[in-house]
Amino acid sequence: MSWIRAGLSPAAIARRPSRLVSLLDCPRNAFRQPIRHISSSTPPPSPVRGRGRVAALALLALGGGGVILYEVDTHLNASVLQRNIRTAIVGAQIALDYKFYFDPSDSAALDALHQRAADRLLKVCEANGGLYVKLGQAIGVQAAVLPKPYHALAKMFDDAEHLDYATVRKVVESELGKSIDDVFESFDEEPVAAASVAQVHKARLKGNGQEVAVKIQRPSIRAQAKWDLLSFRLLLRFYSHIFDLPLSYFGKYISEQIHKETDFVAELRNATRARNYVQDDPQKLIRDTVYVPFCVDDLCTGRLLVMEYIHGATRMTDEKGIKAMGLSVREVARSVCEVFASQIFQHGFVQCDGHAGNVLVRRHPNGKRGQHQVCLIDHGLYVNLSESFRRQYAELWRAIFQLDVSTLERITQAWGMGQGSSELFASATLMRPWRKPKSKEEEQKEREERERNGGRVDYNKQKELIKGFLVHVELVPKELIFVSRSMRIVQANNQILHSPVNRLNILARHASSALVSTSPTPSLIRVFFPRQSQPSNSLSGRLVTWLRSRMAFLTFRTTLFVLDLAFVGSAVVRSLHKASVIFVSSLKYGPFSKEVKRAASKTAGGFEDDLEAGMRQLAKEEFGVELDETAFAG
Repeated sequence: MSWIRAGLSPAAIARRPSRLVSLLDCPRNAFRQPIRHISSSTPPPSPVRGRGRVAALALLALGGGGVILYEVDTHLNASVLQRNIRTAIVGAQIALDYKFYFDPSDSAALDALHQRAADRLLKVCEANGGLYVKLGQAIGVQAAVLPKPYHALAKMFDDAEHLDYATVRKVVESELGKSIDDVFESFDEEPVAAASVAQVHKARLKGNGQEVAVKIQRPSIRAQAKWDLLSFRLLLRFYSHIFDLPLSYFGKYISEQIHKETDFVAELRNATRARNYVQDDPQKLIRDTVYVPFCVDDLCTGRLLVMEYIHGATRMTDEKGIKAMGLSVREVARSVCEVFASQIFQHGFVQCDGHAGNVLVRRHPNGKRGQHQVCLIDHGLYVNLSESFRRQYAELWRAIFQLDVSTLERITQAWGMGQGSSELFASATLMRPWRKPKSKEEEQKEREERERNGGRVDYNKQKELIKGFLVHVELVPKELIFVSRSMRIVQANNQILHSPVNRLNILARHASSALVSTSPTPSLIRVFFPRQSQPSNSLSGRLVTWLRSRMAFLTFRTTLFVLDLAFVGSAVVRSLHKASVIFVSSLKYGPFSKEVKRAASKTAGGFEDDLEAGMRQLAKEEFGVELDETAFAG
């Protein structure tokens, strides 16, 4: 048969009848030639079809590998790879945006560019969470040198999803090496607070029944911290290049301080030290009205902190809550300002995250009517100040208040700031405009220059002004970063309460005391019995030093007394103005109208609001920098 000679089986012909037809149509002699390549198997695929299959298999393998990598990264690597990729993509987008669209001559386009970059940075910080929230806030508070859109980073809400109770229990038992039921009589499964680094649960200890707050670190923080902080330093280096400003110099120091917040043993040491300082403070007001909760040392580890639970407390900025407890808002604000001033000038150990959520107020446990107690919690971020720095900083405050321009220039230049930068630094220190005495001709010249520029400063000139401010960045005390942050937070808290106390004078009084306590002869005893470390000089020399320091102290305090009178006068004028506005509105619209409420809210500000308005004006006139409320929020 022809199909047999063709090398085909009957089964093959049955499967392919069309092949049989084609064979029968061929000439007879066609089958006499040897047919070697016809077989029952499928013809080899075309090269195009083969490449398609390879590509499909490659895509399938890549997709499967990607899914496996995602699962491994998510569940075993704390999403470190995903966070880094997300950051790298956003970083590349921002870099390309600045490379192709950065045009200092077009202010509108430049503002839009800054806004896009800040929005992207904000989104990646919120998406990554964890330490990115704190790092974003650290970037955002650099209000004096970064464009206005970046200030929004400072307002990121440090909140996070709750850890489930199974995870919480696992962390607690892993850290303590025993069952949670062996340690705690009860343990609330729902947290009382949850933030980017940790969350807090209320519990009761077995044995003594003490109610405690248990702070549990998120399991992913340790794995993420190193990479997050590296990303932060690279980001600062990138912005240093873009804006040609020395932003990256402080990156390592800032990241080191933030990394300490992930070590709860360090926080335990900070809390214990702060508690001892408060209990031994030379000022009775602080000893009587400020409190640091105790920690249960035996139950504290690197990722677990167990401390006293504070009952019946509210945030220090909750004006209504404070009044509802029958407490004085003014006295509460005074205690807060006093304790932070004491940390800076007396103890040299400063809590740098003292926002309202970490400063609680309650009725004093002694039961005295109307007496408050300020409770300081969250001791993860502290900085140490050397005695020499505290003395220089106190000298700076004295020079500012007494218009001692030569001393002010000497200190600012020693701290790496350019000649003529003293005005700006004094204003930044006080969080209020400060100008050295000038002749009428100099003031007129400055006014005319501002009018010629229409109140705006050219971008390049703005950059040169800032660079001129930080001439030798390596000389700038790194502690200033967090001391300034602490100052801003105190200012913001006082402002929210409508400035019930003169924050500046409280700080200045502590500065004047520091000038005495850090001097070689802080007391008459040291005049006659000097320290061994004290430079040897005669008795008469020590006595002269003691007299000079006392005279400087009295002069400083006299200046502050005069300024306190001015503060009281300002408060009286503001109260009279508010009363007159409300009275006129009541006559015009009726005592219970919306217009009266609106008028009352417009005049509800205080001394700090006036200072803030002045700082905004100063920043705009001198640097062309638009400051908003985030610049003063810390």
